[in-house]
Amino acid sequence: LWLMGLEDEFRACRDWIQNNATFLAATTNTDVSVFETTIRSLGGLLSAHDLSGDDVFLDKAKELGSRLFPAFDSPSGIPYGIVNLESGEPADLGWTGGNAVLAEATTLQVEYRYLAKVSGRRDYAVKSERVYKILNEISPSNGLFPHYLKNLDEQVSFGNDVITFGAMGDSFYEYMLKMWLQGGRKEDLYRNMYDRSIQGMHDELLQ
Repeated sequence: LWLMGLEDEFRACRDWIQNNATFLAATTNTDVSVFETTIRSLGGLLSAHDLSGDDVFLDKAKELGSRLFPAFDSPSGIPYGIVNLESGEPADLGWTGGNAVLAEATTLQVEYRYLAKVSGRRDYAVKSERVYKILNEISPSNGLFPHYLKNLDEQVSFGNDVITFGAMGDSFYEYMLKMWLQGGRKEDLYRNMYDRSIQGMHDELLQ
């Protein structure tokens, strides 16, 4: 709405969010996907704030971000896949066999780094960035990662040997480059990981 210049409609939506949006009423005792809620709801609120400068969106983003953040409190530092927005209780997705999903654990950082900047909560950036530092330490030589991560012990390991640039792996490779761009093209860790993985993809596909 903002990008299309529909400011009256945008303000109507803003007022509804201010007066009606809650992260408890519809989710009491219900687990939500950390990944889906971060990229869609938290990301949407932060984008609306960034475009409009309206603090209503920032206030809601701060609340939602704080409710999702317990997902990062795993023994390994690799976030859980779901969290209860009321109790803050996190867990891995039931269908993953006690594993974190590569694309989900690594597609939270752009949002949490920006939230850290606008909220003053440095721990949002520290904990979310730590995921990439951990993965860089266990990176395969070709930069291509299996899509399951064992995150329930202090030492992270791979939960399978399936490598994909499709579902469950895709946005991990996207976020490496996005984080490098977000950081002003100064954070070499993310660019180096991206370059290694794309070279690995070329080496494997172009025989």
